[in-house]
Amino acid sequence: MYDPVSIPRPLTRRRLGCMMVVLLLLVVGGAVVVWKTMPREPLPERLTLDQLGMLVPDAAESEALAAIVRNRLATAAANATPPPEPIVCTAPETPTAWNETQRGNATTIVQVGLALEIPKRGLIIAVATAMQESSLYNLGHLGDRNDHDSLGLFQQRPSMGWGSPEQVTDPVYSATAFYLALQRVPNWESLELTVAAQSVQRSAFPNAYAKWETDATALVQQILCVVAPELGVL
Repeated sequence: MYDPVSIPRPLTRRRLGCMMVVLLLLVVGGAVVVWKTMPREPLPERLTLDQLGMLVPDAAESEALAAIVRNRLATAAANATPPPEPIVCTAPETPTAWNETQRGNATTIVQVGLALEIPKRGLIIAVATAMQESSLYNLGHLGDRNDHDSLGLFQQRPSMGWGSPEQVTDPVYSATAFYLALQRVPNWESLELTVAAQSVQRSAFPNAYAKWETDATALVQQILCVVAPELGVL
């Protein structure tokens, strides 16, 4: 009795194609497993409506503080004196060309932050947020193109408690309200810019703010070079 002899089957194109498909599936499957098991930063937890309500400052509180800010800005303008010696201040160019209106609104946001003694990091977060929300324009109602009832530099919604339409379209008020809400975010100064901004704005596009960080950093520094030498905050 003879032992069976194994005759190798010829490697046809069909067999080769099947082997390649199986190999590809194994590689893709392994890559998916590796990707799913890789450690990654946890996404910021979604806030409940109650928690969000705690972040949004009361309109009366924002208005009272905005009045103080206006008084401080008026006093600073009245008492402004050039520094005794020229101060060398350098700032990088912004990747985006911002026009006079946009720069004026960014300057207001920075001046409000300085009046509230907000750290420079907060000024950058605020300007980057307004860049994303309104392109640094103080937007009124845009009709069919409006996002719900969002208005102003930060697209704050009166229906969500940010203030009246007249208030949220006042740059001093809207910036004051933003900074108040930002300061209520735990450890906001150590958060990534887009996480800090999203914690206040609760946008449908939570990662949209990150792309403006370079622009906002440069523009804030340019503004500080103009408005802040006498304040010693450079």
